[in-house]
Amino acid sequence: MDKLIKKTFNDIKSLKVQGATAGAKTMGKSLADYGQRIKKQKVGEWQKELKKAADYLLSARPTDPMSQNVVKFIFSNLKKIQPQNVIQAKNYLKKFVNDFLLIAASGEDLIVSFGEKIIKNKENIFTHCHSSLVEKILEKAQSQEKKFEVFNTETRPLFQGRITARELLKAKIPTTMVADSSAGFLISRYSGQELMMDKIILGADAIMQDGSVVNKIGSFTIALVAHQEKVPLYIATSLLKYHSHPQSLIKIEKRPPQEIWAQAPSGLKIINFAFDKIPPQYISGIICEAGIIKPKQIKEVTKKIYPFLN
Repeated sequence: MDKLIKKTFNDIKSLKVQGATAGAKTMGKSLADYGQRIKKQKVGEWQKELKKAADYLLSARPTDPMSQNVVKFIFSNLKKIQPQNVIQAKNYLKKFVNDFLLIAASGEDLIVSFGEKIIKNKENIFTHCHSSLVEKILEKAQSQEKKFEVFNTETRPLFQGRITARELLKAKIPTTMVADSSAGFLISRYSGQELMMDKIILGADAIMQDGSVVNKIGSFTIALVAHQEKVPLYIATSLLKYHSHPQSLIKIEKRPPQEIWAQAPSGLKIINFAFDKIPPQYISGIICEAGIIKPKQIKEVTKKIYPFLN
């Protein structure tokens, strides 16, 4: 396999490239670059090599529909166009990747504008892990001179919550971090009136057909407590993360056990799940390109905005 493709694989696998959106963008750019270097002279053979590289990159993060969807976008458009030669195919590849990136960027702007409106003055907002969209929503609200506080988890074992905290502090947003195990207590009424959360805003790695959402491990517990305590929970996500296959087929990634305990006692079994799933009934609204919609609307709205995903 090509050296640069291997490097992209390792960067995505190791989380050097952080987040589903960043992973999809990196994958698209990497494939566009690799496609220019493939030396096959026949379109069919060129496309076969490109597909091999795409499948290899996708294996880095199996729970990542946005990366799967950028690949689907590329190959479905190549199939429609049917380039006559490799030079034409390479040009179309660059165009399709750029088109996808423009679609993604335009969608992000809409999501941020819709999301910012739900944040009110003097609210406590809770979030988990690191979502670039959630971060941008909070920063946009801050730029509108809204006064609010953010509480976030450290997000073990890789501490992605620290990325969130650093970025929010840079934006001069008052931020408080808690241990993951404190999330339920902080959201519940038992933490005291001064610490009660007004809203929870989470990102997503995948949106399922039934409106459920796959996100960083711990999200289900947060959603469960929020539902019990009647704290509104919103998901900020692009519909480009829609998983168009039956929900039972999505694979929940297991990370290396060494991330949890590098020198664990011999014989100890460690399961390091990367994600879990939030049921649709626990979600107050999904902040997406179409506005703030109910989970049950996901399939219909996605089909309307992005027909190629269905």
